[in-house]
Amino acid sequence: MRLALHIGFAVLWNMAYTAAVMAQPFPGKGIYTCVDASGKRLTADRPIVQCADREQRVLGPTGVERSRVGPALTETEMAQRLEQRRHEQLVRQRAVEQRRRDAALLARYPERHAHDAARRQALLQIEELQALAQKQMLDLDKDSQQLQQELDFYKKDAGKIPARLHGAVQDVEKAKQEQKALWALQAEEIRRIHQRFNAELERLQPLWSSQSTGEFIRTSD
Repeated sequence: MRLALHIGFAVLWNMAYTAAVMAQPFPGKGIYTCVDASGKRLTADRPIVQCADREQRVLGPTGVERSRVGPALTETEMAQRLEQRRHEQLVRQRAVEQRRRDAALLARYPERHAHDAARRQALLQIEELQALAQKQMLDLDKDSQQLQQELDFYKKDAGKIPARLHGAVQDVEKAKQEQKALWALQAEEIRRIHQRFNAELERLQPLWSSQSTGEFIRTSD
């Protein structure tokens, strides 16, 4: 009988203790603690204003450190942090855009043969124009020789050279200068074509290599 009473009191005591614990307020975000500039240790249930310029420890209800809160940033530091974040975001955007360009380039030229063929085709169009310009230049040279023969006829008396002949000589010389300028533009275009395809080839070679090993993953918009 006495043993039963002891067991009953123990059960009631445990129930009361549990209820008391449950009734206590649950700690919120933790306990903030720090040592201010004067060396005084401060404690609060929220970030401590006096320690805004230094690190604060965040403790749990048992006194175990949960985390640490860094010092508040100045306007300059905040601006630097924002600039750093913008820079990091820009780097990520550029990386994504580069992968998209790589995927498009790889889709267009899946192998070296396709890229070489595209280079030859682009050069062929300019070379055809150059061939036409060269033929026109030869024709102009013939016209210039014929006009020079006519001018030689008036060598002893240049004042008798007909205005028509003067005009024809000027027209041929102007046409020759135009053809030379066109030839220079075509030569510059050939240089740009080689430069573009060389840059593409430099980018494509590692992409072809990674594709063969399954490392390259195409990205979608």
